[in-house]
Amino acid sequence: MTNKIKQEKFELPERCESYIDKYFLRSKQVLQAEGINPWVQAQVMIRKGPGKAYGINEALAILDKYSDLVEHGGKVYALKEGSEYNPRDTIMLIEAPIQDIIDLETMYLGVLSAETTKENDNHKIDLNAARETMAKVTKAAGNRPVSYFGARHWRFDEDAAIARAAYEGGAASASTDIGAETFGQKGMGTTPHVLENIMAWKHGYEKAVPEAMLAFDRVICKDVARIILVDYRNKEITDALATAKALDNLYGVRIDTCGENVGEGAIEQKNYAELEKLIGKKIKIPAEDEKYWFGKGVNVTGVYAAKKALEENGYGNLKIWLSSGFASPEKTGAFVRAEELLEKKLFDGLGVGQIFKSRASKMDIVAVGENPENFIPIAKAGRGYNYNPKLELRLGGK
Repeated sequence: MTNKIKQEKFELPERCESYIDKYFLRSKQVLQAEGINPWVQAQVMIRKGPGKAYGINEALAILDKYSDLVEHGGKVYALKEGSEYNPRDTIMLIEAPIQDIIDLETMYLGVLSAETTKENDNHKIDLNAARETMAKVTKAAGNRPVSYFGARHWRFDEDAAIARAAYEGGAASASTDIGAETFGQKGMGTTPHVLENIMAWKHGYEKAVPEAMLAFDRVICKDVARIILVDYRNKEITDALATAKALDNLYGVRIDTCGENVGEGAIEQKNYAELEKLIGKKIKIPAEDEKYWFGKGVNVTGVYAAKKALEENGYGNLKIWLSSGFASPEKTGAFVRAEELLEKKLFDGLGVGQIFKSRASKMDIVAVGENPENFIPIAKAGRGYNYNPKLELRLGGK
């Protein structure tokens, strides 16, 4: 399997940077400037299933064309094109130096998501529907900015059109240059979980989040707002406070708690007595909104607890951005209604991705090491290694 064969089969652009989420490009810039380049194991899965996985061969072509993975001895294990998978099965496992692959996640996840969706669900992007969904979200959010973060959920060569539709629906910005350029901007974004995972290896798990922001602050130009992603360890409050203490020019925090975890300070099960203890008063939540107050992922009680902790520790000026599930106008509206009940502003902006139907694929670093012989299990909370014996060596190796 050579570069020449794959490049003849797939029409890939000469350069990839404009198609990449800005937070990955900036993370690579940080790692290069800091001289940090360990080996990683990165697993890719698709949440929605069962089904057959497609886009695998094109994803391999992307990894081969735009990285030095093969030259550096890296390997990619993957299912064959069209193989059956179940939800959360590992469909691809990448072993490579982190700087070889950190900036490619947007493109290879995008083709996996799009092709798997099209083949299983006979579904293609409806730009009008995407525009209307974003319009409903931005209306529900009120006068707060909503950023389009969905490049990883569909093909790179359709990202510009989708980002433009999102902008026409009211989005204030987009995460890729190719998308943002359609309305006269540059892509936006700061720190992703992958950078924090590398800092967990470098500085220890408990220091991962603040150290990621400190490195970002040393390297990235000062006109980029310092917004830290705080859910990597599922210690949203602890790490928000630690980062605020470590960095006096921190602008805000982003909460993106995944569906596997209950946010720090959040209430998991519906419990009005516990809710009263948290907020200090009795309230009655509309029945249709209760599911957004309790449970796993980003919910009202978790965000309220984080906001309260920041205020009580002198960091009430920090902005709060929310992501994960906010392409739903219903969820966004529930948070706004919660603000009225709580008499407290919960968020200052949103990042939304799936303004269209997609079997979105995910990538998580699950191990890090100086070389491929000494990997140490290190992963985002709730996303440990999921072994799949069906994977085959598809790229690199002997």
